[in-house]
Amino acid sequence: MPRRSQRIKGKVASYTDVQDEVVSDTADTDGEFQNDDGDEEERPRKRAKRSTRSKGSSNNVDYHAASSSKRRRIPEQFRGVRGKLGLLERLAKDMPLDVILEIFCYLDPGDLFRLARTTKDLRGILMSKSSEIVWRTARENVEGLPPRPEDLNEPQYAHLLYESYCHVCGHKPCDSVFWSFHMRCCKKCASDTFPRYDELDLVAGLPPKYYERFRDTLLREQLKGSWRPSEVVCHTEITARYKAEFKTLRTRTDRKEWIARKSNERLMRVEHASLCQEWLQARLDQRSSKLDNIREQRKEAILERLEEVGWREEAELSMNTVWPWDDFASHKLVRQPKKLTDYGWNSIKTELVEWLKKQKEDRLERYRRSTLERRYNLLDVEYLQAMSRHDLRDPFPGKGDIFTSEYFEGLIWDTPLDEEVTAESMKSKLLSHLPLIIDKWRPAKIEKLVQIMQKSRPGAAVSDLHLATTVFECTECSPRTLMYYPQMFYHSCCFNNPETHSSRMAEFYYFFSNPWSSKSLVLSKFGSQVAKNIVEGCSLDPTTATIQDLNNANPLIECTSCNSYGSWYSGRLFMRWPSAIGTEHRSHVLLLNSFGNETQQILASEPSCNFFLTAHCAYCHEVRVQDMSNLQEHLRLCHSDALGLDPDACIFPLSAAETQEHFYRNPAVELSRLSKMFRYSGQGSVESA
Repeated sequence: MPRRSQRIKGKVASYTDVQDEVVSDTADTDGEFQNDDGDEEERPRKRAKRSTRSKGSSNNVDYHAASSSKRRRIPEQFRGVRGKLGLLERLAKDMPLDVILEIFCYLDPGDLFRLARTTKDLRGILMSKSSEIVWRTARENVEGLPPRPEDLNEPQYAHLLYESYCHVCGHKPCDSVFWSFHMRCCKKCASDTFPRYDELDLVAGLPPKYYERFRDTLLREQLKGSWRPSEVVCHTEITARYKAEFKTLRTRTDRKEWIARKSNERLMRVEHASLCQEWLQARLDQRSSKLDNIREQRKEAILERLEEVGWREEAELSMNTVWPWDDFASHKLVRQPKKLTDYGWNSIKTELVEWLKKQKEDRLERYRRSTLERRYNLLDVEYLQAMSRHDLRDPFPGKGDIFTSEYFEGLIWDTPLDEEVTAESMKSKLLSHLPLIIDKWRPAKIEKLVQIMQKSRPGAAVSDLHLATTVFECTECSPRTLMYYPQMFYHSCCFNNPETHSSRMAEFYYFFSNPWSSKSLVLSKFGSQVAKNIVEGCSLDPTTATIQDLNNANPLIECTSCNSYGSWYSGRLFMRWPSAIGTEHRSHVLLLNSFGNETQQILASEPSCNFFLTAHCAYCHEVRVQDMSNLQEHLRLCHSDALGLDPDACIFPLSAAETQEHFYRNPAVELSRLSKMFRYSGQGSVESA
């Protein structure tokens, strides 16, 4: 390395008299080199004299006095600080200058810039114009660093590269660099410092003829498709300065030269900015990778310490969770980018172990819930399959009654968590214990209905539930829903009784509703009276006629209160008995089977599927009957042996009345949906909701 001249060495004596300037926070003033002002006489450097401590009481007193005086000379902010103070200052004063400069050449520009802020002497050395070669050599030591731009000196360039704070508000750290403007600016300040413009806004201050020419050029290029309006970021001060410079130019030649020069400068700035951004990103990535390696080493060191206290396995389990992140590695005590020491481990050991204990509790709780949830899922699937094979005309318990039964609740909750419950074992246990549960559950619930009937009909018995005049209503519904036996066992309001809650049910409430309750049911006087009128209109005895008798009679009913004429939705309204009882028409004037010669025409207008809405096969209960042909085809293919009929026959010799013995309407469906209403106008029908 080239050595310094005697002129530079002569300035060493004057370094102690350099003014104590505070380094500015802007790139324009912080990195300014100091000028060399000729040679000065070299003054010898003084070394500090060390006083020896002599023996004796008088010397001891002198020693304490000197020590007290020394403490008084130490500034208040440095008292109590460990280590020796002023080493950098002694380095600058005692060590030969050529050695100092030789050492500085092995540093990077960021280190030099920070050294220049430590002492007056070092600042005098590094900010000297003659030290430029030191800065250049230090900059060339940095791999991948772009060359210094012409409008910045070495300290200014180092300030831009390594001082990571916002040049506007001073916020640190700030890695957002506007390289084209040689400025760091955080996101908060960027919107005000660098407003956005489009191309036309940028030239708005030009003379009119230039502005119009530029605008016309942009519009022509836009029509050709070669230019699209876009936004650019500008610096207000630089923009104003450029506009002022351009306005001072009078000739076209000067303006062309100025535009060409500025365009070339801008291209060079953009290219240099791209290189600087690549270097900065590589530096940040390298720093991030280095910190990640330190974090990984710290994590492994913590795992080794946890293995000594018996918690490594739990820590590794927390690293393999289903979450998209590693809970253990992301913990604030583990993720720190510093190596683990004995002191550091002792300071985090208690808190980390407590966290792992909580993690273990949460993990076991999640395992418990997932195991119980899987068992409930298996039971739910088997329950639905068993229900689909059951004759719903006999009351079937809901999920809440099955899941909270003593046997299945014990099977799900009391079976050890490490013992596997398979679908086959759940199916076999459900099939074997479901009849026992039903035999105990059904009589108790039917007795509840009998007690409700006896409040209005003293002496009512179980057989009265099947009467056509026994109509129940739900007090929770609005309007109140009317229903026959056993429809109430599938009504949703009967499963909303919160009094049947249990702590285990509350934890898995989303799997099943509450057990069935008759709390909202009463015997409907109005509904029973309407049913009685319909039964009497069919020439049946209200005291003995059952629901099946009413199904067999299947009367055709007209609501004269709803007949309308003179519109597209006009005609006489007809229905079957479920719609007459289950809808608002039960309070209207109804006519039964008294239509004379029009009866056949009215029946021809009725929807063909009216008898089979929500109907199920009476043998297998799973197949939904759609129409007469569908029912006969199903009976021929699946139940010919039970009926004793020829399966090869195309059509079974069954009448419409006989066919009704082989299907039933689904009691889980409300009365109003068991049949469709229709209108008859003398020429056709219009279906009604």
